[in-house]
Amino acid sequence: MRKIRIMTMIVAMTLCISALAGCRKKPSAVAQNDEIALSGDTKVLVVYFSWSGNLQKMSHWIAEETGGDIIRVLASDPYPEDYDETADRAKKEKDEGIRPAITIDLTAEEIAKYDTIFLGFPVWWYDLPMPMWTFLESVDLEGKTVIPFFSHEGSSTGASSLDTIKRLAEGADVKTDDALSIRGGKVAGSEETVRNWVRDLGYGK
Repeated sequence: MRKIRIMTMIVAMTLCISALAGCRKKPSAVAQNDEIALSGDTKVLVVYFSWSGNLQKMSHWIAEETGGDIIRVLASDPYPEDYDETADRAKKEKDEGIRPAITIDLTAEEIAKYDTIFLGFPVWWYDLPMPMWTFLESVDLEGKTVIPFFSHEGSSTGASSLDTIKRLAEGADVKTDDALSIRGGKVAGSEETVRNWVRDLGYGK
């Protein structure tokens, strides 16, 4: 009986780690307001979705290193602070193909100014978070270069997320081989890794 209980706990912990790139509560310090900074003076745009704050950190390092503009994708109906509630909602959205409404709406003229899109996200339920589906389906990225970066807690290859991006960003050159993958628990200490990745790609200032 004790062996069964231990095995059950191991399975539960594995599912928790895989679901939302880290089984831990959302830091209360993460800002919930929209973050849109479009200068029009750069050809690089960093677009990201962040729940725990990991992608927020990575995105700002990339924007600083490239001199690019930055946009944070937020669901119009914010995700809960509680991990389990967010995991349940994310799974329902994924299973039912729900595209949550988001708080940004880029015009064709705005997106046309950029040649390169750095696209950041955590791996949720082995795929792209559904708000990023909403975003990618709302813009025309044909002819643009899309470079993914993501955090994970086990899906180091991005699971299905990179294939999803290629499918949704129709006509774009999605650089899946150049994608940056960092374990969620290591993001805080990865600033130099992120900045070096940008420089190695030839986008450093």
